[in-house]
Amino acid sequence: MSKFNNEMSFRFLWIGQMLANLGDVLYTVSLTTMVYKVTKSVTFMSFVPFVITITALISGIVAPIIIDKYKLKSILFYSQFGKTIFLLFLCILAFHIKTEFLWLLYLLIAFISFLDGWASPARNALVPSLVKEEKLIKANSFLAISDQVTQLIAWPIGSLLLVLLGGSTILLFTFTLFVISSILMFLIADQTISKSREKTSKLIAIKEGWQVIWNSKQLRTISVMNVIETLANGVWIAAILFIYVEQALQKTEVWWGFINAAFFGGMFIGGLLVYRYSTALERKLGQTIMWSSFCLTTLTFLFGITSLPLVALGISLLYGLPQMARDVAEVTIIQKNARQELLAKVYSARGTLIYAAFGTSSLLLGFITEHYGVRITFLLATILFLISFLIALVNRTELFQSEIPKNIKEGTAD
Repeated sequence: MSKFNNEMSFRFLWIGQMLANLGDVLYTVSLTTMVYKVTKSVTFMSFVPFVITITALISGIVAPIIIDKYKLKSILFYSQFGKTIFLLFLCILAFHIKTEFLWLLYLLIAFISFLDGWASPARNALVPSLVKEEKLIKANSFLAISDQVTQLIAWPIGSLLLVLLGGSTILLFTFTLFVISSILMFLIADQTISKSREKTSKLIAIKEGWQVIWNSKQLRTISVMNVIETLANGVWIAAILFIYVEQALQKTEVWWGFINAAFFGGMFIGGLLVYRYSTALERKLGQTIMWSSFCLTTLTFLFGITSLPLVALGISLLYGLPQMARDVAEVTIIQKNARQELLAKVYSARGTLIYAAFGTSSLLLGFITEHYGVRITFLLATILFLISFLIALVNRTELFQSEIPKNIKEGTAD
């Protein structure tokens, strides 16, 4: 019976998360375009991903405290239920959206993003209690592929619905998805056992992850590259791509969705290729990261200069391949550089860097796009990717190292 409950709970988990992820994309598409139509400002558009990123950053810092205090199933349900309530208020506001009410819109977005920041770590922590250990890798791979497929279909569907139905109707549809997701989260049978934890300083707990990164030359190099490339990746936010499609390609919102879908399609294909050739990849993790950065530099430059929609679509598809290979290689290196009980803290520190860099990037690149044009923005992103590649090239000895420093492997954090 327990096995049956676990199988059903895992099914509730991935379907509920898939619907929630689909809703997240749809409401982002809707709000981004609605803000632009009201303000005609790229900067105000960029505030949507900026607010989402900054509040997710704050939520990620608080998440370990919440996870220690409450059961994982409860966190998933109440975070999704809270998102549903706030989205209902957004639906009401959307029918009366005006410039003077934008602050309220951003506030509601912040609340939704804050609650969403708890869902991902709670989901990842809950999976081991729902599947057998020998099936854990398959379960995680299935969830990752599910995430990519959701992103793949969400952008073209969102763009098409935007043209056919309008932003307000999309928000109502998203609300329905969130309601169903909340119900599925509630139906999960949480098999985790509450453990008494030794009380320790929150500052020390946060510090440990940063020390693991600092004590490893390999992780230090990767972290610097992460920050620079995340700054460059701000060029791919929905607001800037919307302007790119409108100005550089001179196409409608439908192509905006096509390009986003092509990117996630490339990520999906890349995931399958990485899975197929995982043994070869594992022997060359550092090389994979360095040459992926070179590929991203080239593709970003080509994407920024083209005016041909089909070429842009093809580049967007190709872009997902090195991006996925790089992400997998990074995750594997992190896992090899810290013991199991410190992994969450290392990921938390890494997430803090990425969220902070991306939040800054989305706002800064949005401002540059509005005042200097989208071509200049992509040129700047290309330069940042090139700097990251050069850092990898200069520090390739540390990046390519296969031996794990003893103090890192043992997880010391003095």
